[in-house]
Amino acid sequence: MLQFTRLAGERAAARLNAYVINLALPALILSELPKLQFDSRVFLPVVVAWSVMVATALGVLLVSRLVSLSRQVTGCLLLVLPLGNTGFVGIPLIEALVGAEGIGYAILYDQFGTFLALNTFGIAIAVGYSGGHTTSNQLAKRIFSFPPFISLLVAFALLWWDYPRWLMQGLEAVAWTLVPVVMVAVGIAWHLKLDRADLKVFVGALLTLCIAKPALAYWFSGWLGGEGVARQVVILEAGMPAMISAGVLAMRYELAPKLAASLVGYSLPVGIAALFVWRAIL
Repeated sequence: MLQFTRLAGERAAARLNAYVINLALPALILSELPKLQFDSRVFLPVVVAWSVMVATALGVLLVSRLVSLSRQVTGCLLLVLPLGNTGFVGIPLIEALVGAEGIGYAILYDQFGTFLALNTFGIAIAVGYSGGHTTSNQLAKRIFSFPPFISLLVAFALLWWDYPRWLMQGLEAVAWTLVPVVMVAVGIAWHLKLDRADLKVFVGALLTLCIAKPALAYWFSGWLGGEGVARQVVILEAGMPAMISAGVLAMRYELAPKLAASLVGYSLPVGIAALFVWRAIL
């Protein structure tokens, strides 16, 4: 409603995103990670995240060769398909679908899986497929200057320290704002633009996001002996909509920008609907 009535300014979504990245998500990480039980299950989100991303990327390369996709479309799909929106959208959805006990696993899946992949694999793909160049120092700077990742390192450093009650209450109060702010920000920034020329690729990509990736996570997590909440979380995280940042990278480097925008836009409602189906199955 805010988008269509123009009650929110042009920079509203960017400001809300900045609030989430710099305050709400770090507060959630600092408040929820200490509650996680550290046993063999904590490795499951990271291993499954990377397994699904690698398998998806290999699938894109195989299909690209079989049907002779252009370099730009291949680069776009290598960004948008492996990298799901496991943090900004994923963590609030995991809280809604699984409960607070799933948040810790979602954080591990996002920060040590998708986030690291975006800032290494993602940047390398964007630059490589557009013919550019980046350095390892630039990659490291992006990773270690990202507020949620800094919060993750701090949370691990303080893992065996009991927070004062006032500090935990303050962190939880800020973290509580994450879900409503994210939902408003996503709604304001939501745009649907579909180019008919990319229709077949688009449909295949959407099916990959909603069906193939969570199915891969289901298989990988079962093979690794995952069970309970941890397994539910990794399957649902694998089926998250396309990551907005991955789409932005594709558009920034002119890698089939219309296809990238369409996948990011349409995968949000379709992907969320599919996640409710997956939750019912699990």
